[in-house]
Amino acid sequence: MKYRWATFTAVFGAILSLGSAPAVAAPDEAAISVSGTPVRMAIAADGTAYLGNYGQGGGIFVVPPGATKPSRTISTGGHVTTGLALGPDGTLYAATADGDQSAVGVIPAGDADMARTIPVSAGFHPLAVGPDGTVYVANSTGNTVSVIAPQATAVDRTIEVGAGPAEIAVAKDGTAFVTNQVAGTVSVIPAGVDTVSKTIELISNTGTSQEPHGIAAGPDGTVYVANIKSNDIAVIKPGADTVAERIYIGGGPQDVAIALDGSLYVTSLLTEKLSVIRSHAKEVAGSIPTDGGPGHLAVAPDGSVIVSSPGSGPGRGSVVRYSKDALAATPLASGVPTAAAPAATPAPEAATQPAAGAQPSAGSWNALPAVAGGLAAVVVGGAFWILLNGRRRKAGLAAGASQAG
Repeated sequence: MKYRWATFTAVFGAILSLGSAPAVAAPDEAAISVSGTPVRMAIAADGTAYLGNYGQGGGIFVVPPGATKPSRTISTGGHVTTGLALGPDGTLYAATADGDQSAVGVIPAGDADMARTIPVSAGFHPLAVGPDGTVYVANSTGNTVSVIAPQATAVDRTIEVGAGPAEIAVAKDGTAFVTNQVAGTVSVIPAGVDTVSKTIELISNTGTSQEPHGIAAGPDGTVYVANIKSNDIAVIKPGADTVAERIYIGGGPQDVAIALDGSLYVTSLLTEKLSVIRSHAKEVAGSIPTDGGPGHLAVAPDGSVIVSSPGSGPGRGSVVRYSKDALAATPLASGVPTAAAPAATPAPEAATQPAAGAQPSAGSWNALPAVAGGLAAVVVGGAFWILLNGRRRKAGLAAGASQAG
């Protein structure tokens, strides 16, 4: 396993070395100065932002409301941070990885270090916390979700889900929703149970996965899923077994967050934009260019949105805060459709395929090719793997255009 980790680290470093340095934030944005490789984030009720560092040394940067740099760093024992989530009492949970050792660290509100760690399977683990403090841990390589009961010191139970669990959202009633990126489904886990109650299909009309990734649950129980491959947001109504409608968003939407007023914010990697969908709307209201290829995002209580961009090399990532006023004034971006795509007609496959003569993708937009005898992490840090394939696709499109000219 140590050899596998060393090989993976080398590949990961190569991925991060691609591309150019991130741009400087525009006047209507506020760049948050952090070192390392910011990936995961969580925002507390008072507006404090926690930014997980996937770079060397790991740690979690703590950024006070409105600040442009961290006030302190929470230690993760030198381990990289692969997942973050906040409990209702302010407890911060951090998934960490070090070689073949992974754990969920428990950090009480205000502490500077982990009070305890809970061992989980080796790999990378997106997290979510329910309203009662139950922690859900996605095991991307095991096709399972581990459940940690409130105040527990070990995993309580493990639930089988679909292939490639990517992200988890928990509704107000405690129901957990899991996007299974390889399977192209959403698993539904009611509070307190040890099995999936139902599986919602997100298969395209070609019979392939639409690459569901980011997921958010609204105040009314409506669930929103970002589908990278079909370029849309699938809307699942409370209690439903199927997708009710789809909202078209180009450029490979890969993460979604919902504000207190019901507005949706979506990051698209290939177009490098943050898109806005107003509450109950069925189309994109507008979009703002992001600082490089956007990764994850989170909405603060004041309505501002923080977006991380992993960057093109160690220490070159960026985090930008977009104010509520800037988002409210977002103009309709050029090329963004003004109507939702029909539910039964996903965006054409050609929109997400490289031009003729381009290098083929490594398969799933968000999949790491098999490395060192089978180390294939389907959803490792989310944005990194999409970033690699996205850049390949961009290069392919540019090459095709050049040949056509």
